[in-house]
Amino acid sequence: MSQPVSDQSVLQAYEPIHAREVVSYGLGDAGFNLYWAPLSAFMMVYLSDVVGLSLASIASLLVTMRLISAVADPIFGAIADRTHTRYGHYRPWFLWLALPLATAGIHFFSLGSVASEGRLANTYISLILLNLIYTAANTAYNALSGVITLDSDQRGLIISARFGGAFLSAVLITWATPKLVAFAGRGNDALGWQFVMTVFGVIVAGILVNLFLQTRERLALSSQPNHNPLTDIRDLFTNRPWTILFALGLVMQFAFMLHTAMTPYFMKVCIGKPDLIIGFVMTFTLGLAAGSAAAAVLTRWLSRQRLITLAMTVAGLSSLALYACPPNQTVLMFALEAVIGAAFGTASTLAFVMCADTADYNAWKTGHRATAMTYSMIMFGKKVGAAASAAVIGAVLAGYAANSLATQRILDHIRDLIGLAPAALCFGAAGIIALYDLTPDHVVKLQAQWLSGVLGKPPNPPP
Repeated sequence: MSQPVSDQSVLQAYEPIHAREVVSYGLGDAGFNLYWAPLSAFMMVYLSDVVGLSLASIASLLVTMRLISAVADPIFGAIADRTHTRYGHYRPWFLWLALPLATAGIHFFSLGSVASEGRLANTYISLILLNLIYTAANTAYNALSGVITLDSDQRGLIISARFGGAFLSAVLITWATPKLVAFAGRGNDALGWQFVMTVFGVIVAGILVNLFLQTRERLALSSQPNHNPLTDIRDLFTNRPWTILFALGLVMQFAFMLHTAMTPYFMKVCIGKPDLIIGFVMTFTLGLAAGSAAAAVLTRWLSRQRLITLAMTVAGLSSLALYACPPNQTVLMFALEAVIGAAFGTASTLAFVMCADTADYNAWKTGHRATAMTYSMIMFGKKVGAAASAAVIGAVLAGYAANSLATQRILDHIRDLIGLAPAALCFGAAGIIALYDLTPDHVVKLQAQWLSGVLGKPPNPPP
């Protein structure tokens, strides 16, 4: 049950966030991007062309990894919610996992130097280990945004800073990584990847330590989670706003991963311009950054729910246009890619802000607060969507071989997976979020009611 707290604890939960915290929190996702951006943009190409795995093996590996990682999400969420230290529930995890995360990343991107007979087993072990450590650190990072403050506007500020910084850093990392790999490897891509990701690993460790040092958990009055973590999960699935976000995250991630995984193959195989792959990926990522930055501004005119509905509709229509675009219309393709990225950036940012609101709703409804579980189960849904995308890619593109002439069937399927399938999923996402009805005004009211229950009296209003 909730622990007795003072009005001072309530006021602390609404204290303004310092600029250094906004910067440090945003920089945290830039650190995670040192792994996420290369893995998102180049993992399939890295595993097929550098490590030397078949596409069928890669698809099986990705499905296995994502399902294991998805199951790990609620486990790490339960552990984080029940972590009690003088530094809070979530911040200590950045300190504890900084070095293990860097080490796991370096090992995975050294697979090109492993003997071929042990390469597949090593790939399974290293990728699963990397994702488990990444998941644990990212679970704490996600939950931190829900306890830095109770103020919804300030949450919106740090989430916008997070995603804006994340997507901009992803542009830089996506652009720089292959160039750095080529420079460091001097014709040996395996050596190049190993060197570059060693440097990235050192930077990641430093960023996570800084995140621990520069942020605060203001929500000291948090209600305790349920004794049984399974009850926390049951509570979430009786939380209507949260279940809508869960379904939205699953469907959006399915569409997102199909699109991003197919991008290199689309430009290389369908369009025949492998030299444009980096520019195409960067255009998408710039769109993500622009959409994230615009989200806070656009909510002045449209509610978060309506804005996500609009963004997903635009993403669906643009995906259909990309599917129908003639191969010689590269300028149009780049424009459509920017629009799709901006739509996903806007929707992703707003959905994350709304997730913190559903954690407040859950605390009000049940009397128990499980912030990390709230986020980690959303990530569970996203990883199920990502696993589904990998399974579809492996099944539909069976027979693809690196650096060989693709059949017409393969060409058609690549276009389907980057255009038609994401479009259908985006339209589905627009329909799902249209059901969401938890407004910011409603959140303020339920926070006041929850605080009244925690304090045993009406709380003094925040300044």
